[in-house]
Amino acid sequence: MRAEITQLIRIGYWVSTREPHWPDPHALVDATLDEDDRLDTADYLKRGWVARAYMGNSDCRICGITAGSLELTDGTYIWPEGLTHYVEEHFVRLPEIFTAHVMAMTEHYESLAVDDSWWLGQKS
Repeated sequence: MRAEITQLIRIGYWVSTREPHWPDPHALVDATLDEDDRLDTADYLKRGWVARAYMGNSDCRICGITAGSLELTDGTYIWPEGLTHYVEEHFVRLPEIFTAHVMAMTEHYESLAVDDSWWLGQKS
């Protein structure tokens, strides 16, 4: 049985006039990001589970496009769905502790054995 989740770590919220305490994504743009690592991180962000849905969309703080209205999670972190856009399109570098988490989780899931017996037993 999985341990109960009591707290999620927020990542990917950006400075605005209403939220001046968040980081500025412009300060995290890094054109030297490794392409594979950047795309692997973006792919991981896309695969989060929907944790919350909001009625209004957020806009990208760099280019202004609509960036979505969902919050996604992996059970450890929680982020806005638009975070993928910042990583893919603007080369925003996320904290190393988060990218290490992404790589560790990806490796973990890729290394798991897969049991087909239950599904094969569902034939009628």
